Amino acid sequence: MPLFKTNCFLFILLAIATLISHTRFEQYVQIGPELQTADWKFRTTESSRVEVTENGLNLFSSDAKTGASALQHLPMVKPGTVLLVSADMRCANVKAGIKPWNSARLLLAQNDGKKDRWDLPHAAVALTGTHDWKNYRKAFIIAPGIQSIGLIAQLSQSTGSLQIKNIHVYPVYENPDYKWVRDIILLAWGAYFLLFTGSFLFIDKKNILVRFLLVSAFIAIIAGTTLPGDMKNLVSSEVKTQIDADSESFKTIIPWDLSKVWHLGFFFLFGLILSVMMKKAPILQTITIILLLAGGTEFAQLFIEGRTALLSDFFIDAAGGVTGMILIRAFISNRQENTAAST
Repeated sequence: MPLFKTNCFLFILLAIATLISHTRFEQYVQIGPELQTADWKFRTTESSRVEVTENGLNLFSSDAKTGASALQHLPMVKPGTVLLVSADMRCANVKAGIKPWNSARLLLAQNDGKKDRWDLPHAAVALTGTHDWKNYRKAFIIAPGIQSIGLIAQLSQSTGSLQIKNIHVYPVYENPDYKWVRDIILLAWGAYFLLFTGSFLFIDKKNILVRFLLVSAFIAIIAGTTLPGDMKNLVSSEVKTQIDADSESFKTIIPWDLSKVWHLGFFFLFGLILSVMMKKAPILQTITIILLLAGGTEFAQLFIEGRTALLSDFFIDAAGGVTGMILIRAFISNRQENTAAST
C-alpha cells in the first residue's frame, strides 16, 4: 500500500497528541456547588420498585404500563446557566415501550411554572437492552422563564432494571482551551482519514469497482463512528423500531447490541474488500491497516460529543476486519489450488 509507513507514523503521532490533549484539557470547568441532594421522591407498585442506595438508585420494573421513576427537585439557578449532569449507569434486559422515549433514562426536566418543557433538551442518556457500567454526562442550558428544575431517573413505560451511581449536577462553563484543542485534533484526524482513503486509490488501479467498494466501506465506517452521540442514538432507535430489534426472535438470531453488530459488519466488509485489493501484500500489512482504522476511529471519539472511546469496540472492529481478511484469503487460496489442480 502506498504511503503505508507514512500512515503508520502519522497515526502514532496523532494518537499520542490525542491522549495527551484529552488528559490535559477538561471540557467543562465547575463554577458552582453540587446541586444533587439525593432527596428522591418516588412511588412503587407491585410490579416496580425503587431503591435508594448510598450513592445512587436502583430501579426495577416488570410492567411496561407502570414502569418506575424517581424525582428530586434541584435548587433553582439563573436562566442561561449551564448545568452538567453526570452519572455512572448500567441496565439489564431493558425492553423499550412503544414510543422512542420509552427506555431507561436520566433526565433534567425544566418547568416554566405551568408544565415541564419537554421541547427543550432533557435526556442525559437513554438506554435499552443490557449495558455494563459506563459514565454518561451531558450539559444543559437553563432556558429563560424556567421556574424549577428536577432530576428524573426512570424506566419510562419499559421493563428491566436500571442502576445509577455517582450522580452529580453542578454549574459549569465550557473550557475555551478545550474548544480549540478539540477542533485541531478532529481536523487533524479528518486530514489523516482523507490521506488514508487516498492511499487506497493507488492500489490495484485496474479494478475500479473494488476500489469504489473499499472507499465506500471506509466512508460508512467513519460516518458511523464519528456521529455525535445524540444522532447515533436517534439512528439506532429508528433502526430498532424498523426491524423490531427488541423482539425475542431478533435477539435469538443476533443476541448483541445493534451498534456492536454494525461495528463488526462494516469492518468485516472493509477487511474482505481490502484483502481482495491487497492479495499480494503481506498479511501483517493488511492487519496493520485494519488496526490503524479501528484505532483511529476510537481515538477520534475522545473528542466527539456524546461518544466514548472503548477498548472493546476496538477489538470488535479488529476482529471483524481480520475475519473478513482471513475468509477472503482462504477463498482466494482455495480457488488458486483448484485452478492449479485442474491444469
